[in-house]
Amino acid sequence: MSLVDYGTLEKRRRCSERKVLLNRRLAPSVYLATVPITDDGLKLQVEGRGEVVEWAVKMERLPESATLEARLRRGEVGPGDLDALARRIAAFHAGAETGPAIAASGRFDVVAANARENFDQSVALVGTTVSRAVLDRLQELTESALSRLRPTIEARASKGVPRDGHGDLRLDHVYLFPDRPPPADLVVIDCIEFNERFRHADPVADMSFLVMDLIRHGQRDLAHTFADAYFRTSGDEEGRSLLPFYTAYRAAVRGKVEGVKFSEPEVPEADRTAALIWARACWLLALRELETPDRRPCLVLVGGLPGSGKSTLARGLAEHAGFAVIRSDLVRKELTGSSTSQSSATSFESGIYTPEWTERTYAECLRHAEDLLFEGRRVLVDASFGVEASRRLFLELGTRWGIPALLLLCQADPEEVRGRLQRRRAGPSDADWSIHIQAARQWEEPGELTRQATHRITTDGVEQLALDRAVEILVEADLFR
Repeated sequence: MSLVDYGTLEKRRRCSERKVLLNRRLAPSVYLATVPITDDGLKLQVEGRGEVVEWAVKMERLPESATLEARLRRGEVGPGDLDALARRIAAFHAGAETGPAIAASGRFDVVAANARENFDQSVALVGTTVSRAVLDRLQELTESALSRLRPTIEARASKGVPRDGHGDLRLDHVYLFPDRPPPADLVVIDCIEFNERFRHADPVADMSFLVMDLIRHGQRDLAHTFADAYFRTSGDEEGRSLLPFYTAYRAAVRGKVEGVKFSEPEVPEADRTAALIWARACWLLALRELETPDRRPCLVLVGGLPGSGKSTLARGLAEHAGFAVIRSDLVRKELTGSSTSQSSATSFESGIYTPEWTERTYAECLRHAEDLLFEGRRVLVDASFGVEASRRLFLELGTRWGIPALLLLCQADPEEVRGRLQRRRAGPSDADWSIHIQAARQWEEPGELTRQATHRITTDGVEQLALDRAVEILVEADLFR
């Protein structure tokens, strides 16, 4: 923890002036001046007459609706915006102050200490915002990354690569104003002026905060766009090798900070709940950045009509790609107290298959998925997912937890399905051909919000072909190798 001395009026004036000076680098029109707050004996006044009792930073008021975070929520941000932002940040780093004192903050011992500090300061959070399994595995991967990257980190510091950067490049600190001429069209506020240790760093450590924040908000493609444009503009191809480490570091910092916020009893309940979600997602995001593809936490949904081969595919993926499987048929029977080996066959949407029981089943599957994800597991949910709302429920869980989420929809020729259902032995599933027909009539096609996460897999013929295709999809998503 860094303590800042604001004990005198003069020190607060100098700090305010420093804040204006540093933030004008990326927001020249926003930070107007350092101004006095005065007391004339009757009232306090900004820039008034009388005794100066405090100093303040005078700024242009910016609409929250213009932040990159708010615009992303409204779908108003495209690759061109991230390309422009990357070029602006790269130019900022190129012109930022450097020198031996600044470069010292980018040396290996400092970088390693900063990374290790996150783990030391998060031990008390184990079991709430991060699991012991995730924290231990991330610490192990961090040490491995530090060992591997040490020569590069040290060489870059020796060459004077570190800069006096921003230190807090978050989405809610970036404002887009497309109707304004440059540089007022894109401004970045609120750099860390009070602690040089957090501001003096390798440029990759600085820009990785935006990469992390974009991924956390479910915008991995835009994060790649931003990173590619940044390295292309800066010409720092060497820096690409550092990006996963620094992205994981930034995620761990946010996980720690949000965990502390969650632990503060004076924080409003709604804010504490949001902090808990944020913290858990950030720790998983950090783990994903450093983990090998075949061990990265993720959520895969395998759906399809009865007899489409989804459970066969789920078993294959569990064995081949290390997934923990949640099977809705089993969860349903556990909830209803039914035997998993005996048939509970009934007509469509009756008995233990009423909409109410189905809703409870999906809710329980979701709870199981959250428990497994908290432990950093790779989770596969085997269910029909014939209703769009159910798909969105699980895919939004992936976004909320900062991990990739995919939907694999199994499809087969109806005659092939009929034969499978006729040959099916007793087990957790009670569906027959009549149930298949009814389910097909009520099937909802993926909507706009789930379509991009959806992959269709043909399960006719040889089982291995369907499994091979599913594995290909995982490889394309960097979730297997």
